Amino acid sequence: MAEMKQSVAIIGAGISGLIACKYVAQKGLHPVVYEAEDGIGGVWARTINTTKLQNHKSTYEFCDFPWPSSVETDYPSHQQVLDYLHSYALHFDLLPFINFNSRVLSIDYDTDGVDESESYSSSQLWGGTGLPFAKEPRWILEVQNTKTNTVQVHQAGFVILCIGKYSGMPYIPEFPPNEGPEVFRGKVLHSMDYASISKNKIEGVSACTQLVKGKKIAVVGSLKSAMDIAMECAEANGEINFN
Repeated sequence: MAEMKQSVAIIGAGISGLIACKYVAQKGLHPVVYEAEDGIGGVWARTINTTKLQNHKSTYEFCDFPWPSSVETDYPSHQQVLDYLHSYALHFDLLPFINFNSRVLSIDYDTDGVDESESYSSSQLWGGTGLPFAKEPRWILEVQNTKTNTVQVHQAGFVILCIGKYSGMPYIPEFPPNEGPEVFRGKVLHSMDYASISKNKIEGVSACTQLVKGKKIAVVGSLKSAMDIAMECAEANGEINFN
């Protein structure tokens, strides 16, 4: 009987998750990718329509999978980046390893029968034997199906976190009682919420364009997402005051 391949849980199917999946499989292990969304791409699948790559594309390229010649611009659009990632996943046959709509709720290490101080020490690594793997899978993952809300428990011999710097819950500042968005008569959106509705169209027009058209918009922040949203609001209204 063939020996069972050690399973490696990879959380996230963005760029890092795809790379990790490819190399884990090439090393003869069994990657299992858990992605909370229904597709790959990470933040590139959840950004606003006008977002483009800030790097020159030559500095944002897989070493073993160059940009296609059809992408002639030096700063591809987010859709071109997303198409590039899909091509990478298809080329290396990564999709069969990915569980979509699978949100990891918790990760724990089973220390039953193991000296916990040794199993976590840097000299012994997680296997407690000087190897990264224990004899049996000891990482316990609770995974929620985002469509049915059911939760299943999975085991893995190793875990790689590829959740990214910009994923997760939006950061909302805390306001004193009765001095926050609840007393504002307009609509308050986080940039992540704006990006989510920007994919929708009403009679061929972006839902975000229809939302901001004819309104006075205040953009809080001055980094990349703020600039992109300010530009979209300006295009929808002709001008915008940015403070």
